[in-house]
Amino acid sequence: MSALIGKIRAIVYVRVSSEIQVDNYSLGSQIEICVKEAKDKFNITEDEIIVLREEAESGDNPNRPMLNYIVFLLSKGIGSKVIFLHPDRLSRHLHLQQQITHKIWELGCDIHFVEFDLDRNNAESMLNFNIQGSIAQYNKAKILANTKRGRRAMVANNKIPGMNRLYGYTYDKELQTLVENPKEKEGYLTMVKMILSGETCSGIARHLSINNYCAPKGDKWYEATISRILNNETYKGVYYYGKTEVKQINGEKVQVPRPRDEWKAITIPAYIDESTYEKVRKCLESNIKQGGRPSEVYLLKGMVRCGRCGAAVSGGVACVTQSGTHRYYTCTQKTRKSFTVGTGESNKVCLGHNWRTDMIDTIIWKEVIQIIESPKHLIEKMLERVSDKDKIDELENRKVVIKKELADKDKSKERYIDLYADGLIKSKDELTGKLQPLENDIERLKHELSAITDNLKITNEQNDDLQMAVSVLEKYQKIIKNDLQIKDKRKILSILVDKIVLHDDKRIEVFYKFTSEDRLNDRVSTKKLLNYHHEQVNGR
Repeated sequence: MSALIGKIRAIVYVRVSSEIQVDNYSLGSQIEICVKEAKDKFNITEDEIIVLREEAESGDNPNRPMLNYIVFLLSKGIGSKVIFLHPDRLSRHLHLQQQITHKIWELGCDIHFVEFDLDRNNAESMLNFNIQGSIAQYNKAKILANTKRGRRAMVANNKIPGMNRLYGYTYDKELQTLVENPKEKEGYLTMVKMILSGETCSGIARHLSINNYCAPKGDKWYEATISRILNNETYKGVYYYGKTEVKQINGEKVQVPRPRDEWKAITIPAYIDESTYEKVRKCLESNIKQGGRPSEVYLLKGMVRCGRCGAAVSGGVACVTQSGTHRYYTCTQKTRKSFTVGTGESNKVCLGHNWRTDMIDTIIWKEVIQIIESPKHLIEKMLERVSDKDKIDELENRKVVIKKELADKDKSKERYIDLYADGLIKSKDELTGKLQPLENDIERLKHELSAITDNLKITNEQNDDLQMAVSVLEKYQKIIKNDLQIKDKRKILSILVDKIVLHDDKRIEVFYKFTSEDRLNDRVSTKKLLNYHHEQVNGR
């Protein structure tokens, strides 16, 4: 980045929104126009321009990545001018426009709009800028309101205003609704017939693959896909519109569910009736209840990850041997069942090892007991925290000195500005020449202060978390001496263990967390490696 300082003169920012009805610009056309403006009006070459592209980002979002990157680059001295096609590329909200422009101006940089003449030193120009911001905000609100009104009218006329693909149907753009897809309807009815006859979702997926039924996405049928389709109530002949709504939370758009009584029903071709759908659901519930193993058997339920692929690990695999039945922790990507269309060949995503649950549970629980019985020593060792009081005192003293130096530098800046205002400093160039060294010193001191503050904060947090962890663990020293049920052991584990990673080379990686119930977000995670030397039957 240092090499770019002085070389880059302008930053071009372009944006297109995900709301096609609102934005009719293309990124390519914006770039072409803005770069041409930089060349013609400011004599800036392409080598002196950085172009930042913001794709599918709404102007409502103040936390756009490239928008934040503009401020970051300018703060590092890269570029002194930002070029936009129009103020609405910045935002369609007046408040956000003002907020962003003032950030850029405070960094001593200029803003230029190709399609709007802005002069921050001209009162009329700023008034027009604020007026167009208000108009843009109003226009967007009107367009969105009209769009929503149009969608509501379509739904009232039993039409669907666009949707994601639904297996068994085809969306007819002219009729604006779902129509039968004969081949996929046949596939759906085959699923219904097989599940009602006692077949599993895995068996149905294999059957559809062998008989060359096209999968909804790609060339594989997954048992989870079968379950999801059969659980979907749309096939009763009613498509519900408005199940979710988009809300802006912390600057980001999030889909949230709406109450069922607010859903809008649209009639489509029915493949099954209510009675059949209820029978299908009961069969699916029965399969779930009959399948798998009792969760009480597994101590580490929900905590284990695969060291090969990172996926979750479950405990649903069992093997019957001469010495009895052994259960294993297995990667869910290994047990995830999918079948290739045309061949019915079963596919496994992960080829990692299986792990004996009784052995792994025993090792982990013994490790946890050790921590509980001697918490302070082990926590200090795992945190690898070195407390050096002399070093901390030195940092605290340096922090005081830097704050005083910063205050002095700020006063010097104010004096130079006053001298310029009184006419004693004759030109802006002369003022800049005096302020620039001060700005460089202030920037350097701020960086140093930030680093010192972070180091002291980490040290203080480690001390706090260490004492807190000891307090939490001491509460369990008496409890573990009792004969605990597995649910009680799990509760203790949930306080101490973040996750456990099982590796193919017989290593167990344990990530610990130390939190109190009222400080769940203030977490210190450490890890410890355990060597697993036990031989496993059919799963070593």
